[in-house]
Amino acid sequence: MTITNPTQLIDEFKKSGEFDRLRRDLLSHFQRSERTEGFKSRVDDIARQRLFSDPKLISMPNDAIQRELLGEIDRYPIVERAVVDAPLLSDPSFIAGIRASLERTMSAGRSEKNNATPSQSTPNLQPCDSGNPSFNAAIPQLNDALTPSAVQKEFDHALCAR
Repeated sequence: MTITNPTQLIDEFKKSGEFDRLRRDLLSHFQRSERTEGFKSRVDDIARQRLFSDPKLISMPNDAIQRELLGEIDRYPIVERAVVDAPLLSDPSFIAGIRASLERTMSAGRSEKNNATPSQSTPNLQPCDSGNPSFNAAIPQLNDALTPSAVQKEFDHALCAR
C-alpha cells in the first residue's frame, strides 16, 4: 500500500506491530518510574471521594461500581497529564527510534508497491513516475501531509484512542 497521508501511515505503523511495542514500552517505563505512586494515589483519592459522596454506590453490583468510578476518573485529566509528563517522550533516542520505525513503515509501503504484480496493484492508481502530472502535483501535498507534526498529531490521537 502506498502511504499518502498521516492516517495511512499510522494504520500501517499499527499493522506492523510497532505501535503496540511502543505502547508496551511506554507503559513499562511508566510502571517502573517514581511517578507511578503519585498516579495511583490520585486515582485512589478520586475513587474514594466518589464513593464517599454517593454511599449507595456500595450497594450496586461490582461492574456498575467500576463503571461509575471509571467515569469519575475520566472526568479528571490525570492520564493525559501522565502522558504529557512522560520523560521518555522527550528522550532523543526514543524519538529517533519512533522516526526510524515510521521510516521503515514508509519504506515497506514503497517496496510493496514496487514489488506488486499488476494483479496485486490497485486498478485506479496511475504509475508513479515523473512523467505523471498527477503524481508531481501530489508530491507537495504528500510532503505537507507527512510532516512530523502531522504524524505526531495522528500518533497522539491513536495513542489516546487506546
